[in-house]
Amino acid sequence: MTARRRLIEVRGRTASYREAGSGIVAVMTAGLGLTSRFYEQSYDAFAGAGIHLIVPDLPGWGDTPGPRTGFAPADTAAFLLDFAHALHISRAVWIGHSLGAQPVIHIAGRRPDIAHAIVLVGPTGGPGRFRLIRQARGLALEAVRVPVSVIGAVARDYLTTSPARYAGTWLRHSRDVASDRLYRIQCPTLILTGDEDAVCSPTFVELLRHRIPLAEVEWVRGGSHALPRAHAAEFNRAVIAFIHRSHLPA
Repeated sequence: MTARRRLIEVRGRTASYREAGSGIVAVMTAGLGLTSRFYEQSYDAFAGAGIHLIVPDLPGWGDTPGPRTGFAPADTAAFLLDFAHALHISRAVWIGHSLGAQPVIHIAGRRPDIAHAIVLVGPTGGPGRFRLIRQARGLALEAVRVPVSVIGAVARDYLTTSPARYAGTWLRHSRDVASDRLYRIQCPTLILTGDEDAVCSPTFVELLRHRIPLAEVEWVRGGSHALPRAHAAEFNRAVIAFIHRSHLPA
């Protein structure tokens, strides 16, 4: 079973996405500069577990057109809601990786009707000074830790965009602090991160765990920030198990 690439009209423009499987709907939001191709090691695993995995190319990345200077998390969340409407998705599990966790937090807080559960993978968006410096340092550390194949997958996606769009998106996300919105998230939440993630702050993970009422935390031993690619088996297992748990009758 392989992912299928699709095109759909969202806001009068063509949006690209990949999907595989059927059953429980899960929508994955990619990290900074990444496209639906980056998550290719998850499609078959999710489909085999009875989950319909959908990963859009966000505006400006991959084959989905977008603004030259990037999007803020609230703008990405609005696009994702329009994308879900175009696909007739009324309720889903939302998975956000890295910067992709920030629009997922917006969706869960603003539209509880469409968020059955959420997964925040190596989330960014925590409070504190010098966030960009810490993230830049963390990304540099990640680059020397992860396998060459992961660096290649990242580079492949980054070639589809411009430095201005990359930098603009990063800056806009750095100004978006999630802490004040967390209490509004009332759905089951999994915070998944690697214990060697140099980008995601353990302090922010603890803040998420304490402020989101139904949050649970799982650490992947030896896991890096690129969990869905560098540690695909552990990522797939943890997220699939959580999705099935969250869909059990109360």
